[in-house]
Amino acid sequence: MRHLLAGACSLLFLTACGGTGTPTSSGPDPAPARTDVPAGVETAHCASPEGYRVEHPVDWHVNPGDVLPGCSWFAAEPFAVPEASDVRVADIALSVQPVSDLSARLPDETARSTVEVGGRPALRLELVTGPGFYPEGTPITTYVVDLGPARKGEEVLVADAVGLPGVDHERNVEVLDAMMASLALDGAGRV
Repeated sequence: MRHLLAGACSLLFLTACGGTGTPTSSGPDPAPARTDVPAGVETAHCASPEGYRVEHPVDWHVNPGDVLPGCSWFAAEPFAVPEASDVRVADIALSVQPVSDLSARLPDETARSTVEVGGRPALRLELVTGPGFYPEGTPITTYVVDLGPARKGEEVLVADAVGLPGVDHERNVEVLDAMMASLALDGAGRV
């Protein structure tokens, strides 16, 4: 669990969320997360060289792997992954990140639950950003998945949906939840 908390700290650094508000949280949920794709939504799947397989809506677009590892970014509309940029152009992003130390809740955290993703312990976090990288008040829903001791080094899988202006954040969170419910990790010590 320490690894999960540390991964959440990496998330804080990467999203550059500042803030001083008092967070609230939901209690731990010992039941595994399982959100099915909404009725009538056809799915496709992709496999990442990072060692995971995930389902996504068949009409969504997925990065091919020329800039970032394939099967990392997902969006309802076509997009191109910019080189050497922090610009967010996809609705949902998955990435393997190093673990940092985190002993407390994130400053902008509004909800936290303990879930299971791909047979591994995970956290599902909801945040609303303070001043920082994203506009103040931007909602972010994030999963931080413990990859276990078989992974070289200490790494976590971070998957998130960021509610930037003009984005259907509610829809993207539904898709993210369904994607995490479908996530399968390979058994080769990779993600």
